[in-house]
Amino acid sequence: MPNVIQVHGRKDMINWYISFLDKIGMEMYKALIVLIILMVVFPIVTSAQEKKYNVETESVSEYVDKILNGPISKEGLKKMPYKIWFNTNYKTYLVDTQTLKNIKKKSLKGVQIKAFMGTWCHDSNREIPRLMRVCEELGIYDQLELYGVDVNKKSRLEQEEGWDVRKTPTIIFLRDGEEIARILEQPEVSFEHSMELIFNQ
Repeated sequence: MPNVIQVHGRKDMINWYISFLDKIGMEMYKALIVLIILMVVFPIVTSAQEKKYNVETESVSEYVDKILNGPISKEGLKKMPYKIWFNTNYKTYLVDTQTLKNIKKKSLKGVQIKAFMGTWCHDSNREIPRLMRVCEELGIYDQLELYGVDVNKKSRLEQEEGWDVRKTPTIIFLRDGEEIARILEQPEVSFEHSMELIFNQ
């Protein structure tokens, strides 16, 4: 009798082991399917983002052949020919950290900055890298949106529509979706000084 019980015990263990392997196999199968989906979808999403940002179009300016048109990222400005002016103005600018300390952190809540620039424009070439440095120092770089426009102040996705963009750069400051200030071409003193006045008002 004990031998029969022992045999049944072994069968139960074997069945449990097979069931366990089946379960593990199914989980691995599911994980493999998820991995395959990610490998297919991620490059498509990344490609779509790359197509949206840093798109070059022909320039109507006699000074440059191509311009960045529409949404722009820092990565786009680090590429030729834009990096010639971007790297110089970005790396050499000394941020006035003392003035930035006067900006109340709570005043940055709900803030958004839309900057319409021209990669063909000397003012944009000089000021936008500085603006980016200041926003990074303030910890609000992810609240900054850059858009490239042509010499007619138009862009391929028309993000400038409704913002009355007449000069480059036009930098619009918003809080909770409402415009609170704008800087045209360049700040009177510096971005640090202007932001202190704008955000603390």
